[in-house]
Amino acid sequence: MHRYWRIAVLPVALGLALVACAGPEDVVPGTLKVTTSTKKLDGFSQTTDVWITVVDNEGQAGTGTVSLKAKAGGFAGTGLPEVALPLQAGEAHTVYGCDRTAKVDSGCVGTVSIKATWNEVLGSTSVSILPADAGTSGGTDAGI
Repeated sequence: MHRYWRIAVLPVALGLALVACAGPEDVVPGTLKVTTSTKKLDGFSQTTDVWITVVDNEGQAGTGTVSLKAKAGGFAGTGLPEVALPLQAGEAHTVYGCDRTAKVDSGCVGTVSIKATWNEVLGSTSVSILPADAGTSGGTDAGI
């Protein structure tokens, strides 16, 4: 039985070797925070400021550009639902609006997500587009 001890020890030794040779630890790529000045828009003329803050994996301000994308509406400067913004000291700013009037953007209903990407880091926020005012039924003259 003593000559089979090597076979019994082999799985343990292989397991220890795999643990010792494991690759580098996963590096956290950083953080990306997206905030807005308001969470509700009327779906017509209202807009909201959008601020982005990026910190890299070493705790330093992010550099480069951050990309924003919304399913509807548009960002200042382009009016398009996608924009790339340069980071300055790890921060960027733009204005977002969503106008559901005829021939502008019928997707401006409900909750619109604003997603941000910097390198491989993701962040998001959302804005609620209030329902259109249904108006009032009847008049104010009480039938007089």
